[in-house]
Amino acid sequence: MEQLRLWAVAERSPVYQIVFACLAILISASARAYLESALPPGFPYLTFFPAVILTAFFAGTRAGVAVAVVCGLIAWYWFLAPDNSFALLPSSVLALAFYMFIVITQLVLVHVMRYALSKLEVEKHRSDTLAHANKTMFHELQHRVSNNLQVVSSLLKMQRRNVADEAARAALDVASARLQVVASIQRQLHNPKRQTTDMGHLMRDVLPEVVSSSALSDRITLDFDVEPVIVSADQATPLALIIVELVSNAVEHAAHDTKKTHLHLTMRSRGPEAIIIVQDDGKGLPPDFAPEKSRSLGLRVALQFTEQLDGTLTFETVNGTRVTLTIPLDGADKK
Repeated sequence: MEQLRLWAVAERSPVYQIVFACLAILISASARAYLESALPPGFPYLTFFPAVILTAFFAGTRAGVAVAVVCGLIAWYWFLAPDNSFALLPSSVLALAFYMFIVITQLVLVHVMRYALSKLEVEKHRSDTLAHANKTMFHELQHRVSNNLQVVSSLLKMQRRNVADEAARAALDVASARLQVVASIQRQLHNPKRQTTDMGHLMRDVLPEVVSSSALSDRITLDFDVEPVIVSADQATPLALIIVELVSNAVEHAAHDTKKTHLHLTMRSRGPEAIIIVQDDGKGLPPDFAPEKSRSLGLRVALQFTEQLDGTLTFETVNGTRVTLTIPLDGADKK
């Protein structure tokens, strides 16, 4: 069907139109003469109607009109009584009127159809052009947003050099690292056509950068045990930020001395839910730990995004600290 549409809207050269029209006239007239003995009286235009409509469709309206006129004359002279004559009888007048009505109807319908298809092709081209422009603008916007976030992060690092207070310096370090993470996620998720994201693949790209940006990176070993966890575009960014904050929090609190700290990320997709586990082998949680009372900005951010995703966040002391995040997957059947 697509090929037929392209044939219908294609611009045809005069040579093509002439050759097509001549072949249509020759083939239709030859076929009508060959069938003369087999056809009963009253079918003078049997092979000419298809010639007119096919020529109009594939060679254009002007070529179709020419074929209609020439075929009408051929049928009038050879196949209408009296034979081999342009003399008119009442029956001949009626037959010619019928032929004219049919071919004019055919030509008008084919012309309208070709015109509609041509307009559709123009609109399709315009839509493709706009879509390409929008895609380019979107990519440029995302690129600029990512770059601007990195610029702000660099400005915070520069400002840190002029700050003497250690708490303020630490806060600036954390803010700069978070901006770098958001910029990295922004680059990963910039495709406007992407409706879903594999979080396992994304975290393999993002988390090593998170760990390496920490001052304690030389004490951290990060490994992965991740299955493909496919989430919607709306879930991807908040989920990525939750995982990043959990890993950053583990880096900050588990790597407390010269001992090497092992971080392990597990990701599973189980039916309608995704399960993400961040495990470290540090000292574990304080006995009085309550996540909702924590003063850590990163933890509060993780809790807020978890609530936004209708998920649960569980903290346990199991061979260190284990944090388990469970969220429902968009589009999954929930019972």
